[in-house]
Amino acid sequence: MLKAVHFGAGNIGRGFIGYLLYKSGYEITFVDISKELVESINNYKRYNVIILKDNVEKEEVKNIKAIHIEDEENLSKAIVDADIITTSVGANNLKSIGEKLRNYLKIRKANIDKPLNIMACENALFATNILKNSILEKEDKDFIEYVNQKIGFPNTAVDRIVPNVDIKKELPIDVAVEDFYEWDIDKKAIIGDLNIKGVELVADLEPYIERKLFLLNGAHATTAYLGYLKGYKYIHEAIEDGFIRNIVYKMQEEASSALSKKHNIKIDNLREYSNKVIKRFKNSYLKDEVVRVGREPTRKLSGNDRLMMPAKLCYEIGITPEFILYGIAAGFLFDYKEDPQACKIQDDIKNFGLEKTISKITGLEENSDLLHEIVKKYKELKETFRKR
Repeated sequence: MLKAVHFGAGNIGRGFIGYLLYKSGYEITFVDISKELVESINNYKRYNVIILKDNVEKEEVKNIKAIHIEDEENLSKAIVDADIITTSVGANNLKSIGEKLRNYLKIRKANIDKPLNIMACENALFATNILKNSILEKEDKDFIEYVNQKIGFPNTAVDRIVPNVDIKKELPIDVAVEDFYEWDIDKKAIIGDLNIKGVELVADLEPYIERKLFLLNGAHATTAYLGYLKGYKYIHEAIEDGFIRNIVYKMQEEASSALSKKHNIKIDNLREYSNKVIKRFKNSYLKDEVVRVGREPTRKLSGNDRLMMPAKLCYEIGITPEFILYGIAAGFLFDYKEDPQACKIQDDIKNFGLEKTISKITGLEENSDLLHEIVKKYKELKETFRKR
């Protein structure tokens, strides 16, 4: 049986990546930092994926085990035997995972000659490159040559909403997911064979990554931040609000126009994708909280993420990103007190001023036209949604 090692046994790891790997015939070893989660996986040796739709479905995932990330002996054995390694740990953790993988791959190099593919399945642009670079950093020529010959590092675009919904579970490690999923992989970077059911191998991944980042992640964040300002708890409530839905539709239209020009994609195809996204947001079974979707605003408002990237692309090619900027401005008004990043942004605005804070997080110059437009939208929204 094929063997997979997956770093990150959270909801995405179990409900999306692990789910598809199991359906593709892999025996899965999850690696996680939570001792409790590792013990639960090893105790039950299975879990259920609950698919939330009108007729709820339940699928069992078996042939699983787990290793704590500090269990060097067993993790080394698992990586030596692996046919594929995947991650869903958050982009900010990829560097540390790469540093750990480096040593295990050296052990693998000394013990086995079969090819291996390593993929970071994260909400970030070209996340696998981050992982690869951290593995190869400051390494010698011999190791780099081995990695280039025997290990593939395909970038991926992954998409599935896996909310922390309160549902009846048979096992505590069961996970609920939406019906939709998409996993695109850069086929040029694969070494050997890679057969995963439900995956699309593509020749050029960048359009898929940017389509998802702009039209799904950007729209999701915009819905969350505006929904928070209007006092909604769930995404499905927020997207039914006419004011919010209008802004989300129009920011998707702006981003679609930019993507169409950059990648020569038919605008009708992008609109079709956008409409599917809105339909997914309306899924009331997900009970996806706006504060979950909006969490970590420093990352989501940064210059190379879901809102600033399409705004800058629009600006560069002569499209006014008016409605994308509403999402960005709303993000700077996201003052959820249980989110450390949101609290830090509010402190910085108070202590250093709005312009300096926006500049620090987005990377825009303080005197740039785009930053001034964000400030205008911020003031407009603040006046509109004066304290709830």
